[in-house]
Amino acid sequence: MRTEIATFAQLLRTSWDQYKQRALPLLAVILISTVVVGGLFLVLMLGISMGGAMLAHFTDERTATWLVILLACILLLVLVVLIFWVQTALFVLVVKEELGIIEAFQAGWDYLWPMAWVLTLASGILISGFALGILPGILFAVWFTFGMYVLLEEDRRGMEALLASREYVRGHWWNIFGKVLALWLLSAVVGLIPFVGQIFSLLFAPFFLLFLLSLYRDLKTVKGEAVVTAGSGTLAFWWFLAVVGLLLPLLAMGLAFFALLTGEQEWMHLPGPMHGRWL
Repeated sequence: MRTEIATFAQLLRTSWDQYKQRALPLLAVILISTVVVGGLFLVLMLGISMGGAMLAHFTDERTATWLVILLACILLLVLVVLIFWVQTALFVLVVKEELGIIEAFQAGWDYLWPMAWVLTLASGILISGFALGILPGILFAVWFTFGMYVLLEEDRRGMEALLASREYVRGHWWNIFGKVLALWLLSAVVGLIPFVGQIFSLLFAPFFLLFLLSLYRDLKTVKGEAVVTAGSGTLAFWWFLAVVGLLLPLLAMGLAFFALLTGEQEWMHLPGPMHGRWL
C-alpha cells in the first residue's frame, strides 16, 4: 500500500489517459446543458423584462408585479432544478466510467436531490467562509472539494460527504491546494488567448473534473476510506455556517423584492415605441 500521494505529473498523465477515452461524451453533456440552461435563462429574463410591462395593461401595477414575481419564481425553480440535474449528470459521467450519456442523465436524476443537498450545504459553508475572509473561504473550498465525488462513489450524503472530503484532505491541504492552483493558473493563462482561449476553456472543463477525480481516488488509495468521527460540537459548527451562508443571499433577495414592491415600479412601463409593436 502506497504512503505517498501521486505527483502532479502522475495525476496529469492519469487524467489525460481518461480524457482521451471519455472526452466526447463529457463534452456532449456540457454542450447539451449549456444550450438547455441558456435557453431557459433567456426565457426567464424575457419573462421578467417584458411580462410586467405587458401585464400592466390588463391589471393594476401591484397585481402585475406579484404575477411577474410568481412567474419568475416558477421559472427560477425550474432553472435551478435543471442546473442541478445537468451538473449531477456530468459528475455521474465523470465518476462512473461505464455509463453512456443517456444513462448518465438517468442516474443524474436519481442522484438529483442528494447532489443538490451536498452542493447546497457546501455553498452555504463557502458563503460563510468568504464572508469571514478570503483565507477561510479558500480553506473551506479545498477541504470540501471532493464532496460530490464522495457522494457518487461512496454513497455518503449530506454533511457526511463533506466531512469525509475534509478527512481525505487532512494532512495534505497544501499539496492539494498547490496542484489545483497550478492547473487552474495554467488554464486561466491559456484561456486569455483570444478565440483559442474560449475553445480551450470548453475542452479543459472535463479534464479538470477528471483531474479532481484522480486526485480524490489517489488520496483514498493512500489513506483508505475516510472515517468521519465528528462530535456534536463540530457538526453544530458546520451546520451553523451552512445555515447562515444560505440565509445571507435569501435576505438579500427579500430586501430586493421589498424594494421592488415599495418602489415606483418604473420598470413596469414599456418604452413608447413598443406599445404599438407588442399591444
